[in-house]
Amino acid sequence: MTGRPMLDLVFALTGSAVVLDYRDLLWREVTAVLPWLDREADVGVLPLAGVSPGDRELYLTRRARLSLRLPEERVGDARALSGQVLRLGGEVTVGPASERPLAPAKVLYSAFVCVGEMDETAFMTVCRQRLESAGIPAQMVCGKARRATLADGGELRGYSLMLFGLGEQESLRLQSLGLGEERRRGCGIFVPHKSIAAVAE
Repeated sequence: MTGRPMLDLVFALTGSAVVLDYRDLLWREVTAVLPWLDREADVGVLPLAGVSPGDRELYLTRRARLSLRLPEERVGDARALSGQVLRLGGEVTVGPASERPLAPAKVLYSAFVCVGEMDETAFMTVCRQRLESAGIPAQMVCGKARRATLADGGELRGYSLMLFGLGEQESLRLQSLGLGEERRRGCGIFVPHKSIAAVAE
């Protein structure tokens, strides 16, 4: 668990489209440019923002963004990603980066949490145990739809998860720590949310 100050480094993206299940490919492409990321246990790659779903791919909008959750001390090193071309089913060019500090919020949302359990009841039990062991009290709402993505030849499974009733320190701590496995493939990374509506997705 990290004790280092964390933030999001947000890169603009330009391109046409990426494959629908891009998570594993994105991690491989990013670490090909920044190999030191593989040695940083605290690093997370947030799900791509500014993408529109198609039948077999995701289309990039003008607001497409790639965000890395990093220790502050690594921000300068990560900026080397700007100007690189990532091959994600289609070519995507990484633009300039801006820093976005973590902000406390009473409601946090992760689109995909993976704790090694597919049964919803078992999933919620494991999540609750891990939050309690981290000293983070929170109320939880699990998404209705199961999530799955391929990684290292296997399949990661889980659910979206909404946490609410968080204090400022607990909120910031959870955003820094994440929950569950595979942060590098976008799982278990929490972002502030205005309401619990997203959990129905």
